[in-house]
Amino acid sequence: MKNNEKKLSGIKQSINDFKSIMTEKIEECNQVFLIAHEKPDFDAIASLGSIALICKKLKKAPYIIINDNFDDLSEEINEMIDKIKEKFIVISVDDYEKNKTDNDLLITVDVNKDFKTALHGKYKQFKNILIIDHHSEDENTIKTKNKLIELNVSSCSEISHYLLNQYKVTSKDTSYYTFLLAGIYLDTNKLNKNKFPSTLDAVSDLISKGADQSKVDDYFALDFESDRRVQYLVDKTIPITTTILISVCNDGEYTKEEIAKAADYALNYKCDATIIAAKMKDGGYGVSARGKGVDRIGIDNIMYILNGGGGNSFNASCPSIYKDSEEIKDEIKDIISFKKIKK
Repeated sequence: MKNNEKKLSGIKQSINDFKSIMTEKIEECNQVFLIAHEKPDFDAIASLGSIALICKKLKKAPYIIINDNFDDLSEEINEMIDKIKEKFIVISVDDYEKNKTDNDLLITVDVNKDFKTALHGKYKQFKNILIIDHHSEDENTIKTKNKLIELNVSSCSEISHYLLNQYKVTSKDTSYYTFLLAGIYLDTNKLNKNKFPSTLDAVSDLISKGADQSKVDDYFALDFESDRRVQYLVDKTIPITTTILISVCNDGEYTKEEIAKAADYALNYKCDATIIAAKMKDGGYGVSARGKGVDRIGIDNIMYILNGGGGNSFNASCPSIYKDSEEIKDEIKDIISFKKIKK
């Protein structure tokens, strides 16, 4: 119990230390731009909304950059974005280019890799950059000294929740708390994995502030046709080693969310890690990896070697791969068997 309290205290202290940097950078800039990874999920959108609330308290109206085609995003994600649009301005990268100044601040949430946002190649245009994330760093991490990267938390939503508390930000619109709860549920598979004492503390606090548990349950309710596709991916998993299951599927078209759900589900089997790859609408293969936190299996490193991806010991992924399915499967096997290693 004392160890758990110590860890929770340490996370809150790190967030409190970051608060002074974040406040200074927001107050001294001309404009604040917020961005998450492309194809944002519940965790990313919830974090964007929460950091926007903090900017608002500091009297800076942020611009939220979402460059994806909204038609390609799920109904639930679009619903969340529409709610955020009631308070904040959502723009594209083209809009950013038309409105940038010499003293802008960029805040990235739920991402630290340079190639995972729609601003790839444009980071030097910002005077300052802040990173708020829960994924491991590597040589692709955006170059900045101002980082709040906590690995011992469930999600960026959890970090965002504690930041809201540090800034004493409250919202009459409890949708923002519901979104954060959904973000935590997403990255913990509904509190079934990757949870910490701080996670349960955050969940309890969000519910007490009005997060709608039934709404979150609706977000994760199974759509019959989608669930059949997920189960098909799971059915195609095969053991590559005694501890790692993989599935590379070229039948049909799958969403990023379905691929991630399949990786989550397959982890219920007697294994330490799962890797699921499946063809998506654009012809590329989406890849999601899940692990049980076993040190000897670095799924984040496997994703990095495969196609420059990353994550942590519980959740990892890589950018879409545009190769033949058998080639992808062979590459995964080579990485796992150490035939292909990080250069």
